[in-house]
Amino acid sequence: MSCDGVALQVAGLSKTYRVYPSPRARLWQLISSGLNRVVGREGPRYYREFHALGDVSFKVGRGETVGIIGRNGSGKSTLLQLICGTLEPSAGHVVQGGRIAALLELGSGFNPEFTGRENVYLNAALMGLSRDQVDARFEAISQFASLGIFIDQPIKTYSSGMVVRLAFATAIHVDPDILVVDEALAVGDTAFQQKCLQRIRSMQEAGVSILLVTHSANTLIEYCDRGIYIKQGRLVMDGPCRDVVKAYSNDLLEEEGAIGIHPPAPADPVVEAQARLPEPAAQAPALPGAVEAGKLFIRFVRLVDRNGYSVATVRSGDMVRVEVELQANEAITEPCFGIQISSTDGISLWSATTQQMGLRPDPLAPGVHRLAWDLNASFSGSRYVISIGAGELVEGEYRRRHRLDYAGHFDVMPEPSGGSGWLAPRPTFSLNRS
Repeated sequence: MSCDGVALQVAGLSKTYRVYPSPRARLWQLISSGLNRVVGREGPRYYREFHALGDVSFKVGRGETVGIIGRNGSGKSTLLQLICGTLEPSAGHVVQGGRIAALLELGSGFNPEFTGRENVYLNAALMGLSRDQVDARFEAISQFASLGIFIDQPIKTYSSGMVVRLAFATAIHVDPDILVVDEALAVGDTAFQQKCLQRIRSMQEAGVSILLVTHSANTLIEYCDRGIYIKQGRLVMDGPCRDVVKAYSNDLLEEEGAIGIHPPAPADPVVEAQARLPEPAAQAPALPGAVEAGKLFIRFVRLVDRNGYSVATVRSGDMVRVEVELQANEAITEPCFGIQISSTDGISLWSATTQQMGLRPDPLAPGVHRLAWDLNASFSGSRYVISIGAGELVEGEYRRRHRLDYAGHFDVMPEPSGGSGWLAPRPTFSLNRS
């Protein structure tokens, strides 16, 4: 990537904090440091170092949208604060290729005693806009935030959703070259989230570079050109969104005691053949070999119709049965099972677990067990991918022990004059004279 094509460059960025066991230790460190400077020697440390971020480097191209994913506490927010200049790095540097507008922690940059209007002018001024420029944009900001009369009320009286509305509306109307969003949209209501995502689409089309922190694999895949996975302050992967999501999902599974899906390196032609989408009749067998050492693993999955025949193509509204054979290597007191239907490009269309459905499957003894999910394929004409999970409840929380990201697929035949998309609402239409 040429320098002219780079909107943001992060080089060797690190952030280290001193963690003191007590206020007394902090005082002793202050006294010791002063004395040691006088005598010119290294004294004892009364603290330990916490490395929130370590040697992170990447570039964001002009007009590129990069998604950052990782667990809570992994260093994502620290990284964005360093990029935006609200934190000083311990090492490394950031080169910005234009104006940055940021939505970081909820309400950051807002004075709670100021009104919404006053905070708009304050934040826009911090981003480099003159009062006349803000005057010209204020009506558009107010309309986007949809706060009504509350625009002239103190921020401290706002709900979290109202704060996000105002922050996002301000950030997008300062004509940024780079927009940084740190999971702030998760606070807003669904309608406002969609409004924001539509605006992000239009900003992408206008060539704005976007750095987006999200916990949603679907958002990463749908809105981002590239993904970055941060784990324990380190950059684990920077690459295609699907590869990043798979690495992140595998780590989550393995941390919960389950078995991640690690396809072999694609140098072997046999592996490449396995990686291709199977023919419709060839439903997914379980992963081979190593998974059998797990506490619970899925042996195979088969998709059949109501008569028990393998199914590849159905009509909208037909029944599809997902038959699952699994093996428990230990007794499981509270088993829990999951299923997901996705589009071929990885967008989750529906998912459920037996826990969410209020079901309590019988305990599993060691051995082979069979279960089935009956689905009403009330979808529009397209291809649908099935994922299957098996696990147990631990202190009321679902813990997956094995998951097949690809457990088979089926095609729904398009209905004549039925429209397009994934849903099949079967609409009717009428037009009446006024």
